[in-house]
Amino acid sequence: MAEFSNLQQDPEELVARFLANPRPDLKDLIMVQYAGLVERTARKFSGVEAYDDLVSVGYIGLLNALTKFDPTAGVRFNTYATYLVAGEIKHYLRDRSQTIRQPAWLQELRTKVNRTAASLQQGLGRVPTEREIADEVGVSESAVREVISTQEMLRVGSLDQPAPGEDEGSSEAEKLDAADFCPEQLSLEDRLLLENAMRQLRDLERQVLVLFHFDALNQTEIANRLGISCNYVSHILRQSLAKLRKILTTEESKDRVLRQQEEPTAYEITDPATGAYTERYFKTRLKEELHRASFDDSSVAIVLVRFNGLDGLRRFYGEQSVTDFMADAAEFFKENVRRLDVVARYGETGFGIILPFGAKNVGVVHQRLLSKTKAWTLGRLGPNGAVSIEVGRACSPSDGNSADQLIKSAVLQPAESMDIEALAA
Repeated sequence: MAEFSNLQQDPEELVARFLANPRPDLKDLIMVQYAGLVERTARKFSGVEAYDDLVSVGYIGLLNALTKFDPTAGVRFNTYATYLVAGEIKHYLRDRSQTIRQPAWLQELRTKVNRTAASLQQGLGRVPTEREIADEVGVSESAVREVISTQEMLRVGSLDQPAPGEDEGSSEAEKLDAADFCPEQLSLEDRLLLENAMRQLRDLERQVLVLFHFDALNQTEIANRLGISCNYVSHILRQSLAKLRKILTTEESKDRVLRQQEEPTAYEITDPATGAYTERYFKTRLKEELHRASFDDSSVAIVLVRFNGLDGLRRFYGEQSVTDFMADAAEFFKENVRRLDVVARYGETGFGIILPFGAKNVGVVHQRLLSKTKAWTLGRLGPNGAVSIEVGRACSPSDGNSADQLIKSAVLQPAESMDIEALAA
């Protein structure tokens, strides 16, 4: 009877109880309560992949929603979960539809190899060998060879670019016949979006668009088939395309707003200029790690680093020099911490590093980063460089149990004034 009584409770109340006390039995009840939501959402995408597979993926989105939900954000869990369930299914469909799937580790290794090769070529005055690149990156020579050999295979060319040895006006796009294309060549996410937009047009407008763009009929042939004038066909094409453009633009705007309001942790997670995580993600992830640590009696540590004097670099070399400096600094920090540590932007010229389970080793990590960062900065700018470093650290629970407390406790101090041997203690 008690279990039946729980099933009759308001689902939102069950979620609130679970967030206050994450018991497995409450999680199971929430999965049952929101099973209809997952199945309804999966049904919208049925026909593309097996319905049962979509439902399974939808439950992953529901679990993610339960983990990431913030009741203080002013959004109902039902709304938040609907968006994450649909998003998880869309991502699954997108990944399944890719012709060439690139693993994340391969993309990351390719970036490191290309950056290292460019740096070595500048320093050596010649193209570096695969062995030299491998030694610098810290991977095997065969791994470097594989990255280089797959780069051309994964390269995408422009249809508007003339083929080698041909006239400038002869592009690949001009050689293609519209009849060779079909909707299945679109990505699944784009295809679903287009189908939804097409349903909002009049029947005649849909007929004209399909005949013109997919059956490759000209306007005269369409007019003869539908029994209307050529001028009317031309008018319908212009009008329907304008409608489609407006519908798709509106949908994109709605999606962008919904992402910002309901799923901030999945919107702009990485900083495009440096490849590090954003400051917003840094604070959100720190709260999550502290929440996890409170349940398993573990610890979380942070290290903050700030570079001063980059304005002088900007004035002398230009804005791009500062962007390159911060991008190289992000790569430097990621190479000198553990794989589970999080490197993110913090402030205009700084970085924040989260060290899960790192309270015992924060002194060692702090000392290593400090000494290596000073050497890295000196090697990059030379002894007369005007850039200086400030570093701070804090760990839970000794310096606080909340993200704000830890950040406040990680007081930034000039690197020159720190006793490196004392830091390691």
